[in-house]
Amino acid sequence: MDEVKTSRAKSANEISDREVHSDHDSEGQDGLWLRFLTYLRWYPSEMPHLEKRLILKLDILILVFGCLSFFTKYLDQQAITNAYVSGMKEDLHLGGNDINYINAVFWASYCTSMIPACYWLTRTRINIALPTLEVGWGLFTFGCAWAQSLNTIYAMRFFVGICESCSFTGVIYVIGSWYKPGEVTRRVALFFIASPLGTMFAGYLQAAAYTNLDQTHGLDGWRWLFIVCTIITIPICILGYIAFPDVPHRAKPRFLTAVEHSLANKRLEGLTAPSELNISRAIFKRVFGRWHFYVFVTHWILMDQNFMPYSTPFSLYLKARPDIYSISRINTLPTIATALSVVAALAAGITADRLRNFWIPSVLTSIPVLIGLILLVVYNVGETGRVAAFIITGFEGAISPLTMSWATTAMANDAEERAIVTASMNAIGQAMAAWTQILQYPAEKAPRFQAGFLSNLVTTIFQFASIGLIAYLVQRDQRRAARYP
Repeated sequence: MDEVKTSRAKSANEISDREVHSDHDSEGQDGLWLRFLTYLRWYPSEMPHLEKRLILKLDILILVFGCLSFFTKYLDQQAITNAYVSGMKEDLHLGGNDINYINAVFWASYCTSMIPACYWLTRTRINIALPTLEVGWGLFTFGCAWAQSLNTIYAMRFFVGICESCSFTGVIYVIGSWYKPGEVTRRVALFFIASPLGTMFAGYLQAAAYTNLDQTHGLDGWRWLFIVCTIITIPICILGYIAFPDVPHRAKPRFLTAVEHSLANKRLEGLTAPSELNISRAIFKRVFGRWHFYVFVTHWILMDQNFMPYSTPFSLYLKARPDIYSISRINTLPTIATALSVVAALAAGITADRLRNFWIPSVLTSIPVLIGLILLVVYNVGETGRVAAFIITGFEGAISPLTMSWATTAMANDAEERAIVTASMNAIGQAMAAWTQILQYPAEKAPRFQAGFLSNLVTTIFQFASIGLIAYLVQRDQRRAARYP
């Protein structure tokens, strides 16, 4: 039986070699869509037709579900803040820092389960695990619609956190397993912009629910938000079961031919390592014996701190000014910052891929964040100045895809290290943010969060330093690899 499998694999490799070489100059075979994407430089012009067709299929199979899943993750995640400022606070008799504690419960379960869950993903069928977990967070979000007490909200958010824990790094792991290093960043950026789009859409969705569904069938508008989120989430899970692929070295996805699957594995040889079959202590030695864990995790912690101003604190700032901002504007104004993060992330991702450089776009997108935090620390810059300052901190949204792509390519030759380090980045960074936001941005201190603004100004300055350190260490490793191949 093994000989038959080997023979089939060898035959597929031979076919793929023959087709790739004969197709090398076959741009004329490209359809209109492939020619258009080549014109936009989504694919290199010299790439063979068969390889373009393969990557187009991968983009559809991976990114469509990945982006929609990440969109609903942040749609469901942001819903709690939008519901809080749209009537939940009053209906459930919340007060003080209850919204901070609700978020802390979510992040506690999210972060503690992330690292073991993501390591588990390296040895199970990701195409089954991720859609199933999404079903879970959709149903627990639905449970929030019927909550009659703060304790019920705590329970629902705790289980939402568990189910969402490896959706982010799981998709990143799949992207890093199917694409070459020079193809990763723009796709990670495209995946990442689903996050601010979900956050932004949640604002408009809550505004619409508050305006159009409030008291429909006796339910308040904020409850309808959770119901609508679930209605959006569940069909995307079904798409995941149908289309989302496992990693390439395990099984052939149903929508790839044997030749395309063989080519997918062949083009990654020497660039991206498959996961090992057996768990061993050696993985811990590799993870903790290299700089990637310590430096990338530290950088991600700083980045997660700097995400905060344009999210919940911005909404709380607006909520504290009812004389100026209506419920609708409280839900929609923060979407300007998230829209800015979408544009910044996509532009930075494309730039990084074309330049084959991560530190330049990382520095450029950190500068507006620094300026915004300086204005918030000064504070007495007028209402327009403060709102503008909150908005331009949205440039921080570009740092996530840049950093995750940087880490993915830096650890491309070790799948287990890549899975554990990227999961640790997200878990530890979010765990830190979960409790620091209670100290930095307590709801009762709105609208002026002086401690939060000042601390984020400091972490932004350190973010510049960590970008420089990563750039130096990556270049040092590249020089060593060239010297001692």
